[in-house]
Amino acid sequence: MAQTAGARKSLDRLFADPQDVVERLPMLRTVLQKAAGNWGELIRNISATVPNVVLVDVESRTPESMVAATANQGFACVLEAPKWNARLIVSADFEFVYTVVEMLLGGDGSEPPPVADQPLTRTELGLAQLVIEQFANALEQAFSSVAPTNFLVGAATPRVSFDVLGRQTVPIVAAKFHLFALGLGGGITLMMSQSVLSPMRNELSRAAGPEAARPDSAWSQKIQSEVSRANVDLVAVLDEQELSLADVAAFAVGQVLGLRATPEGLLRVECNGEPLINCEIGKANGVYALRVRDFVDQKTEFIEDILAS
Repeated sequence: MAQTAGARKSLDRLFADPQDVVERLPMLRTVLQKAAGNWGELIRNISATVPNVVLVDVESRTPESMVAATANQGFACVLEAPKWNARLIVSADFEFVYTVVEMLLGGDGSEPPPVADQPLTRTELGLAQLVIEQFANALEQAFSSVAPTNFLVGAATPRVSFDVLGRQTVPIVAAKFHLFALGLGGGITLMMSQSVLSPMRNELSRAAGPEAARPDSAWSQKIQSEVSRANVDLVAVLDEQELSLADVAAFAVGQVLGLRATPEGLLRVECNGEPLINCEIGKANGVYALRVRDFVDQKTEFIEDILAS
């Protein structure tokens, strides 16, 4: 019991200063930003309107200040993280609910918003919870490389006790997201005890590297289309010979240069000096023509050149 109590005190001291914990875990912000992007994409599955989702802020605060900050929220629900052995809370404002209802029911944002003091209907809570389930999926994807877990979404209710987060002496990490659609917008806040992040602190302490840009498929197709239309010059090489400068200087008008090539031999087709294909020569409709025999394996050609030298 003494060792357990000592371990708890050490953990409390580790998270005693809530001001700079986010700065000490730079990958946390990166993971949450990834979750925001994933969330917007996942909403495609349930809505014809794809919203823009941004991570507004990540901060660490005392439980007392978080209670005051979420006092006027529209609803809240619990996220169970079984593999973390933890619970998180998601709270949303009334504007978020109104935006979600308009988005999922095919509205255009022109309807007047409901009265803020009016309790949310069961339908409104159900639609909002559906979008929160997509948010939980986005979190799973974002945390998969750090600390994989699944998230189980509890029922949306007007209020959730902060006791579900754990001991009230440990600060709370709060991530604020904002969803924009149809000229409307609303926010949610993801809250977790700082003790939840303790097992992940080695992974989350790593400096965030540059994130690879997502390719734009339409732009890629446009570039491919334009590049494929470019004109190139092809040169068919029937034979090659090595001559000295003296031989070249002795060339005379009317001189015949013999070639080792035969009609059964292969011609090499080049572009800008690079061999592309091997062809057979022939005639078609009274003109010389080339028929593709095979493509040049440049790796093999390179090795053969080295061996020949």
